[in-house]
This record gives sequence, structure tokens and C-alpha cells, in this order.
Amino acid sequence: MVLNLRETARLIRHPKNSHGQVSSMAKASLFSCAERLPVAKALWKRRRRRPIESEVMISSGPLQNATLRGGEAGLSPIAGQGEMAELVRHCTWEKTPLGAMEGWPQELLACVNMTLASPLPARTLWGRELILIYNDAYRQFPGKRHPEALGMSAREVYRDSWHVVGPILEEAFAAGRGFHHAGLCVPLPGEKGPEDHFLNYTSVPIFQGGQVAGLFGTLHDVTEEVIALRRLREKEAQTERILQSIGDAVIVTDAEARVVRMNPVAESLTGWWSSEAAGRPLGGVFRLVDEGTRAPVETLAEKIRRRPVVFSGGQQALLVSKSGAEMAVENNGAPILDDEGNLTGIVLVFRNVDERRRTESALLKSEKLAAVGRLASSIAHEINNPLESVMNLIYLARHSEGEDSRRYLDLADEEIRRVSIIANQTLRFRKQASSPQAATANDLFSTVMSIYEGRLKNARVAVERRFRAREPVVCFQGDVRQVLNNLVSNALEAMPFGGRLLIRSRAGRNWKTGERGLVLTIADNGSGIPPEVRKHIFDAFFTTKGTAGNGLGLWVSQEIVERHHGVLRVRSTQREGRSGTTFTLFLPFEPPADTEAIDHRDRAAS
Repeated sequence: MVLNLRETARLIRHPKNSHGQVSSMAKASLFSCAERLPVAKALWKRRRRRPIESEVMISSGPLQNATLRGGEAGLSPIAGQGEMAELVRHCTWEKTPLGAMEGWPQELLACVNMTLASPLPARTLWGRELILIYNDAYRQFPGKRHPEALGMSAREVYRDSWHVVGPILEEAFAAGRGFHHAGLCVPLPGEKGPEDHFLNYTSVPIFQGGQVAGLFGTLHDVTEEVIALRRLREKEAQTERILQSIGDAVIVTDAEARVVRMNPVAESLTGWWSSEAAGRPLGGVFRLVDEGTRAPVETLAEKIRRRPVVFSGGQQALLVSKSGAEMAVENNGAPILDDEGNLTGIVLVFRNVDERRRTESALLKSEKLAAVGRLASSIAHEINNPLESVMNLIYLARHSEGEDSRRYLDLADEEIRRVSIIANQTLRFRKQASSPQAATANDLFSTVMSIYEGRLKNARVAVERRFRAREPVVCFQGDVRQVLNNLVSNALEAMPFGGRLLIRSRAGRNWKTGERGLVLTIADNGSGIPPEVRKHIFDAFFTTKGTAGNGLGLWVSQEIVERHHGVLRVRSTQREGRSGTTFTLFLPFEPPADTEAIDHRDRAAS
């Protein structure tokens, strides 16, 4: 840089530019000119007579006994404000390999000024000794060795981390090449010893006379970012492991319902590899159709896009795979929301329910066979009594004459009619229409109670009937009778020493939805059900009867009720003097349209 006398004088009087900043290179050149020009020297001496504004004493190192005087920036070739600028200006450099500042080369002065002016943590390493000069933003890196680190060799300041940074700096100095390391792990001096920091580390060589004289560099501590990124990657890896190991199929989409990833189970069921499905609309990979109508079914992802809430009802439909194979699936969905509640993605979880349906069908068959066995036992008991009476009456008629014989034959005729009624009721019990039919509460109960009439009398169980409902309910009568038969049978077994059985009907509403329907109640005053047993009575294979029961009766009953879109509830107490159990069954007067389709599906599976 070439400056004339007038320009030199102007820079000495006004070392800052229009923005209040000092040009480091201009200052270094200015100092060089001031050394050469007598007039400039005179102006320089005038600057030296400015008053002292503040003083700071340093106790050790190259700064020992140095006095920092504020307001003297104009006296030195070192520009800038702040602690480090003052320390650099007043450091006893004569005690360092750099020597007095008056003998510093222009390249070093320019580099130091650039270091002090840098908004980033910056440092200069000068000479083979790699003498350290740094700015205010860099002070955290020497740690507790600040400020004594100023003017010391970097090898000494960073002796704990020299095995990491030393080879890098030595190579850069020797080869004259700059470098940049992102996320370099460096042990730095801390309060309790070396502490690992992750740094974005950059250095460039400073040349003097064609030779490398020093290194200028900036550092950015990215420890928090690296740790946060590592934690994020660990969470992502954990999520990926969960996706890979989970037994259900999982598809993750973005907010636009485009596939992001799939786990192996989802790949198997859909026939799509996750890599080839990525970016495709979900509807093209996860294609659902209605089991009855074959119409396309909207995925839960589309519903979640409209209303970002969890859908856990277990939507069922047919999944059409890439190859065209079909399977019944049950799926649930949930939104992925950011901190502001905005939708960022969707998770679908689904499973193949074909096998479960086959298992349920087999269990239903097993329970139906068991129910037939119980029914046959009850029927045999009911028929056996009148048949014995008939045989006795015929015997008496044979040995009687006139009016007595006729009376015995009339009684025998009544018993035969009773057998006929039982047989007809039995036929009605299992007569099943192909579609739901209307039936009153009296129709449903009368068939069941006629079969248990004899057993109830023998067990000394009094039956109280309260039929208030007049409106018929549309249902599969045989299935509902199976439920009532199971509940009455259980109530009878709960009262081995006699008791009271209440059967009641009334019009009511669903406790959850408010839908109108028929409410049927079967209550006994038996011993009651313990709370720990009551939690499991609707579980398959749960029984308290040992080998005498299969644990399917109430499970199948609940399945039947749910297929009718009804509700089956139980209340029980074992309080002395008030013990008993009450089962309440709700059936909607008009079942949903899919009741018939569900029944046909179950029959086809069986």
C-alpha cells in the first residue's frame, strides 16, 4: 500500500472509517509509513500525549507488571477495543520470542489486527514457536490459562490437546496449506481438567518473504450442536430399531400422506419395498377396499390430514397388495405434530386379521358345540320328566277302568303336549334367518325360559318377569337367544341353593352414544363375582369351572353383542345380604347397515 503525506496525516488523526471501525491492514501500513516519514512521526508523538483513561495490572507471564491504559489505541499500531486489544498493546513482548512490538513485521501486525477485529473467535500463531495471540471471542478456549496464554507457545497452552491439534498445525505450517475441520473433538483446558469440545477449526498460512511465518485461524465451538445431533441420531436409530422389530406393520408418511418409510412387516403385507414406495402417495401403496361393496376405502391418513387426532378404533377393510393379493387388515393411525401443533407426518399401524378371524371362527364353533351340549342336557331333562309321567299314567290307565282311566289318559296327553312344546321351542331356538329379523323381548325370552323351566323349579329359583318393552328389535334371533341362554345358565349355577332370578326388558339408550334400543336385564341374588374374576370374565378361555367349562361362553356372548353394535355390561357384589350379579344387554332397535354383511362374512369364514 502506498500513501502520500496528506493521506498519512489523515489516517493518524482519524484512524476509524465512517462506520467507526479500524481497517487492520490500513493501520499496519500507516504504522509503516509513520516509521519512514518525519512529519508522520511528529504527528505520531502528538498522539502519544493523550491522557490515560484506565489502568489494569497483569501479574504473570509476558504480561507481568504490564499496565493497560485505556484510550491509547491511537498510540499503537494495534487497533481495536476490548480486553484483548488492551492486553496486546501493553504486553511485555520483549519477554517473548516475538520481541518488542516496534520490531514486528507488517505481516504480523496486519494478522494481529485482523484477529482482534474478527467477530468470530480468532487467533494468530506466529513463528516456529507458534506464539498465541487471540481476540475477545477466543478467550473461552484457553480456559483458566487466560490471560497468561497471550504470548505463550500454543504447544504449552494446549498441551492437553496437542496430540490432536499439534499434527494438524505442524503440517499446515510446514506445507503452507490451509485446512478446515468440522466437528473436531479437542480436549480444552477446563475448571477441573481437560474437557472435550467439538470445534469447527479453520487455519490459513501467513507468508513473509515467500515463507510461512504464521497461521491465522478461526474456531467455532459446536459442542452443543454435535451433542444434540448425536442424540437425535440415537433417537432415530432407536426408532428405526423399533420399526424393524415391531410385530405390526408400520408406514410413516409426511404431512401430504406421501410414504417416508415402511418396516419389514409393512413391506411383506403391501408387497412394496420401502425404498420403492418412498415418495409415493399412500393410497397407491396402502390400497383398501370395502369387504362387502368392493368400493375404495379412504385411508386413515386422509382423515388425519383433515383432523389431526388419533384414530384407534381399528378400521377394518381389505388390503390389496402390489401383486393383487387381498387380506383383511385392521389399522389405526396417529398424527406427528411439531412443537406448535402443526402436522408434520402420519403413522399408520396395521395388521393382518385373517388368521385372527379363522381362530375366532374356530372358537365360535367350539362354543356353539358346547352350547348345543348344554342345550341338549337341558332338553333331555325337560323331556324326561313328562315322559316318565306319561309312562306312569299309561300304567295306571291299564289297571284302571272307567272315569279314572280316562283321567289318566288326559293327564298323559297334557304331558305329551308339553314335550311337543319343548321340541318346538328347541327348533325356534336355533332357527336362524339369513338376515336380521324383528323380535320382541318376550319372543326372545320365552324360548329360553321354556327350556329352563324344569331346572328352575327343581333348583327352587323363583323367576320374576318384568317385560315393559313393546317395540321389537331387529337382530339375529338365534344368536341373541344363545346369549340369553348362556346368561340364564350362569345365573342358575350361581344359585345352587335356590334364589331369585329377575328378567326384565325396557326401552332405553346406549350408555355411550345415546342411541335408542332394547335393554334386557338378567339378575340373580347368588354369591356374586369377585372383583379379580370380574376383570377377566369376557376373556377367551377364562373359566372358574375347571374342566367343566371351556371359558368361551361370555367371550362369545360379547362377540355376538358387539356384532349387533350392542353393549354387554356386568355388575356384581359379594356384600352379605345383598350379593348377586346383574348382566345388562343393550341392542339398538335399528342396527347399522353393515350388521348383515358382518354376519355373512362370519358365516363364510366358518
